[in-house]
Amino acid sequence: MTNRFPDISPEQATSQLIEEQFFGAPLGRKDEQTSVYVNFPHPLLVAGLAETLPKNRAVIEILETAEPNRALLETVKRLQTMGFRLALDDFSLNDAWDPFLPWVNIIKFDVQKNSPEEIGDYISRHQMLLKHTVFLAEKVETFAEFEIYKKMNFQLFQGYFFSKPVVQKRNKLMHNRVFALKLMQEVNVESPNLNRIEELLKRDVSLSFKIMRYAQNILYNTRGITGFRNQSLRDIVVYLGINELRRFVLVACLTSFETVKTTEIYYLSLIRAKFCELIASRTAAHLLSNEAFMVGLFSLLDVILEMPLDELIAQIAVSPEVISALQHQSGVLWQYVCLARLYETRRWEEASEMASLLGLSDALVTEMMQQATKWADELPVGGDK
Repeated sequence: MTNRFPDISPEQATSQLIEEQFFGAPLGRKDEQTSVYVNFPHPLLVAGLAETLPKNRAVIEILETAEPNRALLETVKRLQTMGFRLALDDFSLNDAWDPFLPWVNIIKFDVQKNSPEEIGDYISRHQMLLKHTVFLAEKVETFAEFEIYKKMNFQLFQGYFFSKPVVQKRNKLMHNRVFALKLMQEVNVESPNLNRIEELLKRDVSLSFKIMRYAQNILYNTRGITGFRNQSLRDIVVYLGINELRRFVLVACLTSFETVKTTEIYYLSLIRAKFCELIASRTAAHLLSNEAFMVGLFSLLDVILEMPLDELIAQIAVSPEVISALQHQSGVLWQYVCLARLYETRRWEEASEMASLLGLSDALVTEMMQQATKWADELPVGGDK
């Protein structure tokens, strides 16, 4: 909140921005069409971290400190071929970047570091290479500077003349530190156990939500698929594969190691998830056990993030049955959530009526609620336990 760059490495800053901007709490519908410029140090670009972002929103900024070598050039070509927009940040007018120019969409010229004459001369000398490039003037501080670069056919501008940086504050999904650590350990062993990875993801509402958003980005970037619905967490784990899972863990876990404890609302989400899964397994909807778990797990997500459920659900990969339950409060999966709520509020008569409607005895429902509670109770809390 001090409105300055924190005392952390560029790599950590970029990873944290990605985790919070793209995999954490969404900004909401009004921001879906905005572009987000993300600084990428050389190591993170070459490692492929940029490929995890939604290419329709992210502009990949190559930092001025990056070395213009062959590995970086091949990465830039691959990203451009995939449909990403790329920008050279704080451009130094260095001819060593000439091979990159045909593959770059935007060049950001620092108008405090270089004069209009120097910038104009560079553009003139590289006219053929830059014929499709958009020019951005950064660090514009006066109206006069704005006018100069506007006349030089610059199309984009940023700087204190327009607005000083604004600190935005919003809720953030918390990780259970124990599970984050276990997940990191599990994905980095020689032969990862996908069943175990799925189980760890299931037990943390934050990681479950984020890996779904992550999977949607990967699908869109690699196959152009925008609808990714009828998939369970198990399907997502198998689809992503171990390399993408390791990358996801890098983004989602390493960037948020705050010592937090499982709050009551997280605990309740876990109980609901397991309860709905158990109910589904004993009814005609047994093929929807995964969806039932998801409905229970995300049934309180709007409370956790203080955002409408429809805005949240639009940004993760869930089936039509889950959408129907959470957004429209209809269908059999919604009835499971209603039954869980009735037990939570001790409205026994209404709970008995709902159980009967689902073809379940009171004793069986009570037993499943006890199993779900026991399952949630066995989860360790965050912190250093």
